Amino acid sequence: MKLSNKQEQIVKHVEGAILVKAGPGSGKTRVLIERIKHLLLSKKRCKILALTFSNLAADEMKNRLKEDSLISDLAENVTVGTIHSFCLDLVQSRGNLIGLGKELMIFESNSDQLSILRDVFSADPQLLELLKSKEKPTVFLQKCLSLISEQKKKFISPEMCELNEPFPAIYREYNERLLSQNALDFDDILFFAYQILAENPSVVNLYTSLYKFICVDEAQDLNFAQYQVIKALCGDKCKNIMLVGDENQSIYGFNGSDSTLMSEKFVKDFNPTVYLLNENYRSAKTIVNFANKLGNYDSVSNYVYAGELKAYSFPDEKDESQFIVDKIKELLDNGHPEIENSLSYDSFAVIARNKYVLSPLETIFSELNIPFSYKKSSNGLENESDYMKVFELGIRILLNPKDIVHLRELCKIANRNSSEVISNDNSIVILTQVLENSLFANLLTCFQLLTKDELNFLKVLLQLKEQLPMDMSDEERYLIINDIEQWEKHWKKYVSQVQRENRALLSFRNYISLGKTQDISSGKGISLLTAHMSKGLQYDVVFVIGLSEGTFPDYRAVNAGGSELEQEKNNMYVAVTRAKRLCYLSYPRNKQMPWGDNKRQTPSRFLSETDILEF
Repeated sequence: MKLSNKQEQIVKHVEGAILVKAGPGSGKTRVLIERIKHLLLSKKRCKILALTFSNLAADEMKNRLKEDSLISDLAENVTVGTIHSFCLDLVQSRGNLIGLGKELMIFESNSDQLSILRDVFSADPQLLELLKSKEKPTVFLQKCLSLISEQKKKFISPEMCELNEPFPAIYREYNERLLSQNALDFDDILFFAYQILAENPSVVNLYTSLYKFICVDEAQDLNFAQYQVIKALCGDKCKNIMLVGDENQSIYGFNGSDSTLMSEKFVKDFNPTVYLLNENYRSAKTIVNFANKLGNYDSVSNYVYAGELKAYSFPDEKDESQFIVDKIKELLDNGHPEIENSLSYDSFAVIARNKYVLSPLETIFSELNIPFSYKKSSNGLENESDYMKVFELGIRILLNPKDIVHLRELCKIANRNSSEVISNDNSIVILTQVLENSLFANLLTCFQLLTKDELNFLKVLLQLKEQLPMDMSDEERYLIINDIEQWEKHWKKYVSQVQRENRALLSFRNYISLGKTQDISSGKGISLLTAHMSKGLQYDVVFVIGLSEGTFPDYRAVNAGGSELEQEKNNMYVAVTRAKRLCYLSYPRNKQMPWGDNKRQTPSRFLSETDILEF
């Protein structure tokens, strides 16, 4: 489709800051990519930094650039990635400027961070007494972690923390224990990246001379830390920055996102040329009109299609699920006047506020052999077998012999006492102490292979398969083989992104932690999605289900009100506008609770306030 006049103006805007406010279906990502192409062709040898919020979006952008034969040779001049991956590269390469060690590891899991915090409390008698006095110690520790995260997202160090004691001391000790193990958590990535940029003008000059243009997609989801990193990266010299976003689609409030950073702070700091894209090439008029009523939005004024949106209530979740099955069959058999192309299972999506709402539908789809895929957002890699859990933990120790947290986990699985392990700078010495004469001793030869100068990870995985203990049960062997195949997929994804000379075990491990090696293909069949995971996707037909008060909007947001309830409106806005032509909303009048009771449901305010519900 040819660019509109307004889209073309944005694409050909070269010098100076630019803010593109764009409603759903207005082609904002396409405009961003077309502008990058235009810059590559018109500004010879210029390099561009494009930052996104998900690995899925980053991969899509890379592929769309590579697919264009006009600029395929120039695509290597564009660095595309998430803000976190860019910042981690910065911290890994320049962390020494602020006193950080080399080869830092990410402690990405909540359990790792809780383990560090437990050590903080256990080492101090007064703190230990405080923890023991709590009715739910783990809940208390989790609250402490949340507070630490909040402070880091605001770039408040333990020394600057103004909360009551003993929290600043807890925060300080937590940080020190992380760094003593040569580790950092996710919030540290942005915190340290900002510190490097703020304290080292020469680093900023290096990046501004390297990247002449910076582009940020989904900018409505920026939080304070992310915006400050981008601002520090630009320094005083770089004014060629482009932000693209839609304030109505800001759904990461739980992560501190604030759409005013894009619409107000960026405007004040950079004085950009502001463009408004309000033509919808994706979602139909009926759908966007309903979405706009949710919060008195007015993001789009021109439409190409009329579309259809209806809302229903059903006696229970089973009937709600059966309606979806019947409607999908009807549309597959007969099509719809609003949809010009033939439909397949891939044309449909079912969206809910949380994954548990989708469970009855998963059951009925499975019973009827209807193909579906459930999109998950997990980072990292989860092993089912103890054998491969030991392999993963061993890799962590191999990379970081100071890692006490994962050494304890390793000792627990290997049935060793961690206090008896003698610390050593040589990881192989540590691993030998733990694994020798255990069920996992065969893994030691694999770890030896991983210390070689040239990383041949597939050879290591092949050796793993060949030397599995003979007395292992079929069930355990089945899990291990599947785990190994999972590792192979992650390695192949890593290899596709990193040139041979830059491949290293630490880099691979951090790519896994950042979710960059995840299989992001949505799979075949009907997509089952939470509202958060549906961001940026589109389907001909969308069902939004479980629209009862307390489910969507979530009961916690209903109780809190204010900004949290506004976030729920944005979640609903995003869910509905994933539909290109047809959107069906529904809720069950009765819901079976996990303990067996049936609970009466009332329609979501998103249905009752818009008066479209059919009984």
